[in-house]
Amino acid sequence: MHVKRRVIGAILLGAALGPAQALQYWPAQEQDDAPPSYDVHGHTLAVDEQGLVYVDRQDRPVLRPFIYDNGPDFFQDGLARHVENGKMGFHDEALKVVIPARYDFAFPFRDGRAKVGMDCVQYPAGEHSSVQCKSWESIDKAGRRVEGTQSQKLSD
Repeated sequence: MHVKRRVIGAILLGAALGPAQALQYWPAQEQDDAPPSYDVHGHTLAVDEQGLVYVDRQDRPVLRPFIYDNGPDFFQDGLARHVENGKMGFHDEALKVVIPARYDFAFPFRDGRAKVGMDCVQYPAGEHSSVQCKSWESIDKAGRRVEGTQSQKLSD
């Protein structure tokens, strides 16, 4: 696939040209028509019509990251958040799904636990958003509910 590069602001993006869907590689190398940079697992970050997505060397979508601060979520405790069908889950650095996307919202892991919510609504709060969920619980890195943190229901 031929890739044409252009600079937009301080970020270099490349628009993929070809019969398949258009992808923009992000971050890209700073050369015209340079191939995208792949990580040790053979993935790179691209932009499609839905936003950022990790793709493999054949430009097949692998995983859609949760966007935090204008980029893919940071890894904390070895895991980062991803989204699928409007739900959130966690993946490792090889983009292997460790906890399937089944939560309406999830905070990052910290000390082996993450707070996850169901029946959530996001509200705009300036350039960010605020999340309110009807129920919250803590999970471990295997996706199991942490003992002593039963689901807490919030009143309507």
